[in-house]
Amino acid sequence: MSSLGDIFATAATPRDYVAGVRDRVIAILAGMDVAGAVRLIEVLERAGDGNATVFVLGNGGSGAVAAHWVTDLGVNTIVSDQPGYRVVSLGDSPSSITAVGNDIDFSEVFVTQLRAALRPADVVIALSVSGNSLNVVRAIEYANEVGATTVAMTGIDGGKLKDLADISMHTESANDEYGPIEDMFSVFMHVVTGYIAQ
Repeated sequence: MSSLGDIFATAATPRDYVAGVRDRVIAILAGMDVAGAVRLIEVLERAGDGNATVFVLGNGGSGAVAAHWVTDLGVNTIVSDQPGYRVVSLGDSPSSITAVGNDIDFSEVFVTQLRAALRPADVVIALSVSGNSLNVVRAIEYANEVGATTVAMTGIDGGKLKDLADISMHTESANDEYGPIEDMFSVFMHVVTGYIAQ
């Protein structure tokens, strides 16, 4: 497994680096967890049929992918005879995040929002490259306590999150491959929501 640092160290030119990263991303995509994606589609279809809410969360780039779910699973699934999915990105409310981060602790920013809104029939999807982000781990632990269906998408070695969720979609990677794994998160999101939208 070549890390991005290894690719950079052996690249004589920017072109070499770009080509090396392209090849690495292709290798990561080739290892896509197809079975996990299928299970997630099935879970989301049941959630849609039951008018359950899907909560998606993550930090940084993973949080940006989580926000993208709102469009692709919500807006893009509206058809003439039924509404779109009920989907919420827990990173999209700056007032909630800053209030909880300031008044309680940043590790509680997601779980506090879930305490206010999560129900057992709901689905919680957590994205964390390291799998060790405390605010993400706490959210999944709480969702498990409530009885919601939990999904984890992770990279590197999966961290704590990998073994916590009902569905774990893990892509092994080097420690510096945050970008390529967040790209994998986007692919999972587009494949799963694209199937449901169609």
